Amino acid sequence: MTTITSGATIITPDIVDGYDSAREAQTILHRVIGRADPDVTLRAAGTRSGTLSLVFGVEAEAYAAEQALAAPDVWTLTDPDRLTIGMVFVVAGGTLDRALVNETRDGWTLSVPFVEVLP
Repeated sequence: MTTITSGATIITPDIVDGYDSAREAQTILHRVIGRADPDVTLRAAGTRSGTLSLVFGVEAEAYAAEQALAAPDVWTLTDPDRLTIGMVFVVAGGTLDRALVNETRDGWTLSVPFVEVLP
């Protein structure tokens, strides 16, 4: 079960229906006139950023999650079944979007743009 927490606030979506992340490469290439190969300044890739797609079967729970995640806060995501998605993050870099599931008209998705931060 996926859990998103900050202090006493706990969000438990029914399922994480989507997760995508990317890490910005931060190595810098310095082109040198008259040379085929560049000088290189090596840097570690940035932290993960992307979008979580959370599904809720109850409208009130989806709304409460949206309201909580809209507040300026730092969140911790854990999932014992998907250890690699665990992180500390902030909501940033996009639009927090809540939508009624079109096929069933009985569930809600919450798309959460995230940027990982180091604890």
